[in-house]
Amino acid sequence: MPDTTITPFSETQDAMKIISLIGMEYKLIDINPIVKEYSMYLVPNEKAKGNLRARVRTNILYYYANIENYLVLGSSDKSEYLTGYFTKFGDGASDLAPIISLYKLQVREIAKHLGIPENIISKKSSPHLWKDHEAEKELGIQYEEIDSILYCLFDEKLSIEKTAETTKIDIKIVEKIHQLNIKSEHKRLQPQKSDMK
Repeated sequence: MPDTTITPFSETQDAMKIISLIGMEYKLIDINPIVKEYSMYLVPNEKAKGNLRARVRTNILYYYANIENYLVLGSSDKSEYLTGYFTKFGDGASDLAPIISLYKLQVREIAKHLGIPENIISKKSSPHLWKDHEAEKELGIQYEEIDSILYCLFDEKLSIEKTAETTKIDIKIVEKIHQLNIKSEHKRLQPQKSDMK
């Protein structure tokens, strides 16, 4: 579901290549007209509009899942999940999350094992929520470092200081990743029931 004003054509071509390799049934939908229609009624804000794109895609996925009586598969990995690098009720919404226990670099290794073309594996991660949008550019750190930090903090349960020492990554960057996790906690929680009567 590209937004043809934002999504590079090469991304759509790569998606179509994988679909043809798998032999999967598909429907290609340009979400630009939908986003454009929404935008006619909303206060202009590029970041909010970017997250709207993610939510429009999710609405369409659930629409077709509803028609076919399917479940929606999520594409978030552990790196994105722990840093909150997903849109709440957008690309973070799914019924099943098959790669959520794997870090970004682990997913890339599995892709190599599965014979996914190298240009797809090595491309810069991006949800394409706005023009020239790249995950690492937005986060200000590469996934090699993000994954090392997250592994030390959450799998090994090391302190921020010990993580910086172990990974040889600047403590300010380790703190930044730790803060991303804390500030995005609300994205990982289920809505709580209210006791209001």
